[in-house]
Amino acid sequence: MTATTDPKLAYEAALKLPPFCQPTWLRPIITSRGDHQIAGGGASFNQLDVVMADFNGGYCASRMSYDQLLASADDRNLASTALNRITAARPQYAGLDMERVHLMGVLNVTPDSFSDGGVNLLPAKAIAAGKAMAAAGASIIDIGGESTRPGAKPISRNQELSRILPTLTGLSREAILTSVDTRHAAVMTRAVSAGAAIINDVESLQGEGALEAAAKSGAPVAMMHMKGTPETMQQDPYYDFAPVEIYEFLRLRIEVAIAAGIPAASIAIDPGFGFGKTVAHNLQLVNWLSLFHGLGVVVLFGASRKSSIAKISAGEPADARLAGSLALAAAAWRQGAQIIRVHDVGETAQALAVEAALRAADS
Repeated sequence: MTATTDPKLAYEAALKLPPFCQPTWLRPIITSRGDHQIAGGGASFNQLDVVMADFNGGYCASRMSYDQLLASADDRNLASTALNRITAARPQYAGLDMERVHLMGVLNVTPDSFSDGGVNLLPAKAIAAGKAMAAAGASIIDIGGESTRPGAKPISRNQELSRILPTLTGLSREAILTSVDTRHAAVMTRAVSAGAAIINDVESLQGEGALEAAAKSGAPVAMMHMKGTPETMQQDPYYDFAPVEIYEFLRLRIEVAIAAGIPAASIAIDPGFGFGKTVAHNLQLVNWLSLFHGLGVVVLFGASRKSSIAKISAGEPADARLAGSLALAAAAWRQGAQIIRVHDVGETAQALAVEAALRAADS
């Protein structure tokens, strides 16, 4: 199959055709001067790791060039489709141009979130914080009213709504793009009615009525991988190989969402750094983040202030993990993530501006 030169047609074609020789997965190897772009953005590649399931229940990988992959594939059409899924420019997501990176500012209006719990409980303070993040460079303000930190206990829907709606309404009136960080159908519906532009669900729309509520709302969605629940997710999580298994979970969730009526262009996925993963799993996700572009949708990544930073370093508290957060944000940017979820917007924007300048100077 000859790849179309129209990015929109290439994107749609890649999503309509079946996956490439499953179980096979493609991980682009990012380089500063590659011939092929990731999702029409700045990250590029020439080579890929071709990962296959072996007969012993594990995985094996072979590295080859783009052209070698096409030449060696049993079905060139399927190989071309898989490559198109990686390279095709993504359509706008929530009105945002996906050919450049966007920062999603974290705004928790909770008493118990792991990093900023209790800081922005008062609506006036939360609205001011959201406006400050937007001014510092955040394209999206992600408002959460229920903590999903390890061990967090669930709250009622009324509690969650009473926390988020004043801030959500206030920021929407300022024409600031907002997302609602919730896993509950009733909250999704009310939040979108109040002005939320995106539904960001850590349970990937698996909760009761969540898929239907999201589809009915017409809002773009972000679906994250989490192993277990916030109460149980860090109780000895295990994977044979985390990136591929998480990829497959998200692939199935994309299929379910599309079948429910949510367009592919309205879907972002998040591999869920820190949600049911060990430090080793999290590091694998960062190093293999380019793999997830094979899903053909927007990639969102959030590692800001997560405990893995402290475990790698010297046990710093959440508010002292800026340096590690910046390192992880830069790594995600280099791997082509289109949306990066952060607490420290201004600092991250500066770090990524330097990364972009380095890439431009090298090209």
